[in-house]
Amino acid sequence: MLRRPYLRQIDLVRIVPMVGVVTVHTVSSTQPAASVAAGALLTVLHVNRELFFLVTSFVLAYSAPAAGAPFAAGSFWRRRYPLVVAPYLAWTLIYWLLIAGPPLLPPAPALGRLGYFLLTGYWQLYFLLVTMQIYLVFPLLLWAARRTQAWHGHILLASLALQIVYTLFLRYPPTSLPPPLQTWFTYPQIELPSYQFYAVAGVLAAEHFDQVRAWLLRRTSLVLVGIVAAAAGAEAVFLFDVAHGRSPVFAAGVFQPAMPLLATATLAGLYLAGNWLVRTQPADGRLWRAVSWAARASFGVYLAHVLALTVVVQTRLLAGVGLSAPSALRTLLALVLTLAATGLLVEILGRTPLSALLTGRPRPRTTEKARLGAVAKGVLQSDAPATR
Repeated sequence: MLRRPYLRQIDLVRIVPMVGVVTVHTVSSTQPAASVAAGALLTVLHVNRELFFLVTSFVLAYSAPAAGAPFAAGSFWRRRYPLVVAPYLAWTLIYWLLIAGPPLLPPAPALGRLGYFLLTGYWQLYFLLVTMQIYLVFPLLLWAARRTQAWHGHILLASLALQIVYTLFLRYPPTSLPPPLQTWFTYPQIELPSYQFYAVAGVLAAEHFDQVRAWLLRRTSLVLVGIVAAAAGAEAVFLFDVAHGRSPVFAAGVFQPAMPLLATATLAGLYLAGNWLVRTQPADGRLWRAVSWAARASFGVYLAHVLALTVVVQTRLLAGVGLSAPSALRTLLALVLTLAATGLLVEILGRTPLSALLTGRPRPRTTEKARLGAVAKGVLQSDAPATR
């Protein structure tokens, strides 16, 4: 069975949300919660969450068997779930042991906290809880998409409208809700319905990839305008909320009506940037070797960066160079140190027998240069799980 060619552009797309998520957590950890400037920055940086799920859905659909070919849901689940469940359990335990559990609490409360983390996701690990839900419904999404070809435009618009209404409801909830809805909206960040548009849009974009790509190549200027307009809209909502007495933390919340447009426009812009690099840079050159390494490491960085960030921020490392007070330089230095330390940690872990458990990747069997050469010839598909 023929497979679609590997998209090197997606390697670039994987890197940006990874760096963005680390940046969000670094800004949140080094800047005051009441900072309007930090809140304004976080408002647009939160797009990385939606990018992550949009790319996950797209890659799953793009790499699925062609329409008409058999698709075995059981085989799909057996192949995909271990790649996220095992790292999720391992890193939840690591964070609990080193940061949030036995060192701080007696045994019984510590175990209760571990159970809470497993159900809700420690800090950034809720990404994987949503990913598991995407895996669960993906066979149904793909089946439905391939049987409703004539209605895809209407489905996408309906999904977008539902996402905006749902987001407004999350952002400005009514004063009273029935108990079932109170429970539903307590943890929206870990529930797939909070991101349904990105799952739907990713699948439909993959199903119509040739048309989408052709449209993007003809509308580069419009994509750039869309990014700017969506970012401006998100900032306008942020400033509106701050002006009406809401805290910068609330105003910078990830669920906002401009986010669907910002996420899709940003993904389109990143694809176009990657497409330009594909045309101008050799596949086995130094730039693509760096991009490929970062793409391979991206999931490990998602998993491990909070550990490095905690060390950087909660020790006297920053204070030792005179950056104890919040400042842009302090945040920038913390970001650079966190990315460097996490990248080094992921590289070390990736060369051990525990690589699959702790980075979500098996130990590489080929050199990166040889892998890129095979990709360039179209004979090697990505070995990356769709969450990367």
